Amino acid sequence: MSKYTHKIGSIKNYIQQIYVDGLKKSNYFSDIEIEELVSNIGLFKFKGYVRAFKNNMNNYSIDDVLIVYFFDKYLIRVVMDLTLSIETKLKTILVELCYKQIKTLPANHPQKNNPFFYLIQDNYKPIILQNNGIEKFSLNKGAVNNWKNIEFNSNLSETYLHYGLYYKNKYDYTVNYQSFLNNQTLMKTHSDINYPPFHYLVESSTLGTINKIIKHLKIENFDILQKVAAKFRVTNTNIDFEPYLDRLAEIRNRAAHGERVFNRSYRSINRTSHFNKISKEINNHKFIDVYLFLYFMLDRIDNFTSIEMFKEKEINRLFDNFKEDYFIANDSKMLNIKMENSEYENIKRFILKGML
Repeated sequence: MSKYTHKIGSIKNYIQQIYVDGLKKSNYFSDIEIEELVSNIGLFKFKGYVRAFKNNMNNYSIDDVLIVYFFDKYLIRVVMDLTLSIETKLKTILVELCYKQIKTLPANHPQKNNPFFYLIQDNYKPIILQNNGIEKFSLNKGAVNNWKNIEFNSNLSETYLHYGLYYKNKYDYTVNYQSFLNNQTLMKTHSDINYPPFHYLVESSTLGTINKIIKHLKIENFDILQKVAAKFRVTNTNIDFEPYLDRLAEIRNRAAHGERVFNRSYRSINRTSHFNKISKEINNHKFIDVYLFLYFMLDRIDNFTSIEMFKEKEINRLFDNFKEDYFIANDSKMLNIKMENSEYENIKRFILKGML
């Protein structure tokens, strides 16, 4: 292992150095404008995109690097929208499945129509640790912190209250505990949290918390993971649905943190049904497979008969829409619109190679 050394440099000096290394100057911007663009991006982040060109710098310009960055920024916005739609679908399915199950329980069952069932320890499979140890399921403080007891501010000017504020102002966990959870063994809870009914909790939870609940919740013999998988058409019991949730979280986290996404490697999954049929020719660790996966999770891939058809329609749509995107035009000083078609087609091939 080596000692880390860091030489603090300026944006101007770095740009001059990559020109020395072979990258061509801009056809559209002055040196000052280039420095402004890189400053807005951030030098550390910009360097990550320059590295994508390190084996062939002489054939590209700084305009190409900027276009790749701004395309990735556009791609992140699309990914966020798709993953938010999948998250909404997950939450809806989770609530519907669980409430339907507790409704079917015998009349004398303590969890019959109990909206606080999720706090009961027996409703969860144990968590298997990496050292093969076992840990009881619980929701950490961060997962429920939105439901912390706070003094209600009656001067809030909203037309109507956010559901969380409304609930905390109207209901009390102590009362609900006596009505729904008395004499039950609960998971670890926190005294300053006004635990809400399940559907409130799900609506307020992050994707990470939702995934954790889905993986471990089991009401009697009703395994939520298997039931949710079936709703996403993963019905082969030999295919584990957990990696699907993990992959969803991976791409969502990278997008949410503004990381580079177009040419990264991703965790693979065991594909199924039509998804497996049309994706056999592509690398299951690359972005194109992840993008197809997002369409699969949203039940949007049946109309595609081949991966070539998907690329022709959906991947080309990304490039076409990016070229005219208003927000990217503002961020890039109109570079996405200014760039000549021949240059754009060239860098498009570069991006596609990274995605595939």
